[in-house]
Amino acid sequence: MRPTMERAREAVFSSLAARVPGARVLDLFAGSGGLGLEAWSRGAASVTAVEQVSKYWKILEANFQALTGDPDLGSWQAVQADVYGFLKRGAGPFDLIFADPPYDEADLPKLLEAAGGALAPDGLLVFEMRSHGAVKVPEPWKLLKEKQYGGTRMLYLGLQ
Repeated sequence: MRPTMERAREAVFSSLAARVPGARVLDLFAGSGGLGLEAWSRGAASVTAVEQVSKYWKILEANFQALTGDPDLGSWQAVQADVYGFLKRGAGPFDLIFADPPYDEADLPKLLEAAGGALAPDGLLVFEMRSHGAVKVPEPWKLLKEKQYGGTRMLYLGLQ
């Protein structure tokens, strides 16, 4: 478990300030829900957070439950499932997708192939990975922006 660094999360959400309010958000490999909860607190219409590991999913669900009841917050769903199986079932469309897989399991081409059908037109996928290593973005995806924060690299991707 490696939560997104606070500095990186703040920078990501600062750059997405106009996209988050009213957005349908998907948080993949959600862990305790840091990215999804941040989007939810910033006005996302809905957040679906997917985590396979039972102990992290329980924390994820408890974190959302703790904030439930605020009338200013949108809807949420914490799903305990394999990310690829969840995407294969035809989830979406989502305006924003966050993917923060464990670094040793980060397979960008595999994730992009699975997530293409879940992204809304003009949607954005933010992928977190180690800062080193080459990045190959398969078509029809396009790398829109890339930022580095210490040992973390954030890729902002869209469909062409």
